[in-house]
Amino acid sequence: MMGRWKRDWKLMSVFFSGDEIVTITERLKNLKIENVVFCSFESRFARSGGLASVTENILPYLKEVNNIPSVILMTPFYPHIISTSKVKSTGIHFKVPFMNKTVRAELLEYTRHYNRPVKGSLKEYYIRADGFFETALKIKDPYVYDESDPEKNNSEITRNALFYCKSVPYALNALGIKENIVFHLNEWQTTLITLTSKEAMLNNILKSCGCIQTLHNSYDSHIPWMDIVRLLERPRRKKIRGFSNSSFSALEIGLQLIDAPVTTVSENFAKELSKDVIQTEYYAPHLQKIFKNNPLIGINNGMFVDFSPEYPERGNHLPDQIRSIKLKKRQELLEMLESYRPSVRFGELTYRGRSITELPDEVPIFIMSGRLDPVQKGYYVFLRAIERFSIDEIKVILIPLPSRREDLDYFYEVACKCRGNVTVFPMRISEGYNEFQTGATFGVMPSIYEPFGAAVEYMANGTVVIARATGGLVNQVDESCGFLFFEDQSLRTPENIKSYIDTSDIVQLRKKNPWAESMAESLYRTMKRAIGVYKNKPERYYQLIINGFKKAGRFTWDESAKKYFEVYNMITQ
Repeated sequence: MMGRWKRDWKLMSVFFSGDEIVTITERLKNLKIENVVFCSFESRFARSGGLASVTENILPYLKEVNNIPSVILMTPFYPHIISTSKVKSTGIHFKVPFMNKTVRAELLEYTRHYNRPVKGSLKEYYIRADGFFETALKIKDPYVYDESDPEKNNSEITRNALFYCKSVPYALNALGIKENIVFHLNEWQTTLITLTSKEAMLNNILKSCGCIQTLHNSYDSHIPWMDIVRLLERPRRKKIRGFSNSSFSALEIGLQLIDAPVTTVSENFAKELSKDVIQTEYYAPHLQKIFKNNPLIGINNGMFVDFSPEYPERGNHLPDQIRSIKLKKRQELLEMLESYRPSVRFGELTYRGRSITELPDEVPIFIMSGRLDPVQKGYYVFLRAIERFSIDEIKVILIPLPSRREDLDYFYEVACKCRGNVTVFPMRISEGYNEFQTGATFGVMPSIYEPFGAAVEYMANGTVVIARATGGLVNQVDESCGFLFFEDQSLRTPENIKSYIDTSDIVQLRKKNPWAESMAESLYRTMKRAIGVYKNKPERYYQLIINGFKKAGRFTWDESAKKYFEVYNMITQ
């Protein structure tokens, strides 16, 4: 697939003259991979989705596995999320020309020490500037500026993304890193560095640099053309000012200025971005021509967590040994559920109206956790399936992380309707997370789409996964280690999908959507099948756990780092 990629720089002539393009091309041909700058709007201190975990895990492997002299993180400093006690000042200040103003910025740093793949360290740099990256006070999410007004929120993200893309080349100049740079861009918020870094080469802010792009989602933002004009230096504005009066998305521009193949975080999602109707019709129709000219490369993520220490001989256990450990972890979970009662928790778990600690071993415990996205994550599908079960047939733990309180309305409804079967922790869990992961019978991932997903996280903790057959979940889960489900294909029409997306504010309206009902029904049947295996074929259930350990072990950051390095090398072609 990598061999099929060809540089397509038709858009370059809009921004740069023929002589400038020749200069940029020559610098790319002579570029050496000495400085990798990983660009991300998420970090260890500012989390939203899986990108923060990728950022934490992959950088040491990129550096050590590929013998790259310097790998650094370049990310925003969010004053309402990150405490200054967690990072320290570098003493480096620099000026950024931005939107007809000069903005004074500062670099803060964090030194990351690691022991894998070998012992070493690297730097993380945080860009601080007054008036930027000032996210909402209550919602500690790097993408939430105004939780009540989506349009205003997106406008603020876009403004901050433009400033970030403009400031990064100046930040590197201030650090004294000016040549042989590979910008590893993540998501649309960083993609316009493909433009600003090329201008920085021509302005002698940087000497030589190239860009690769990784998509962790297909989210994108349309940007007024005049904002692109004002992003660039004054001499260039005249050339591009009259090109268009419309708007382009960040990725429409960025992916056409890229210097190597576009990557995404799983092999299957790379295919779906140009074949799945959800992507081709709704999230990325404007990118389909780009994907057709140069198909994406899927590079699977590694594991986000270590294997559970409760299973020290992962590949050598017998089913009876796994059963003994699993039942012990189950009891620890039940005891924690009885005592752990944060104020935000709602919904009771009981057995025959009494303490949940008396739950018999044959009653399965299902868990779903993660960001509450009413469109993507499929919580609605799971809630709808849960309603079909009778009292004490199953027990369910839900750990959604909401950005809006109203998104919990249906959770309250189901917790009330299924009293005794369902409990909800609408929070970022710290205490007890290990008990949740290791003690549950099944982890559920009914995602509407999933670039990679965290099925291997459940598997590494000895929990069998039930997942919708989409995106990276297909790469992680198969019948040897878990259960996949999928709805009636004939109901997966553009009309039903649009209705599902349009009802994200009041998800109960989806009960009239045949596609949503088909997903819930398919999940329900798969849960029943999984329960049958757990209750009637215990040896097979515990063998699924053993196979899950083996499957999870195939997803390594070592392998991911090697494949990204292959992409870096294509910059010089």
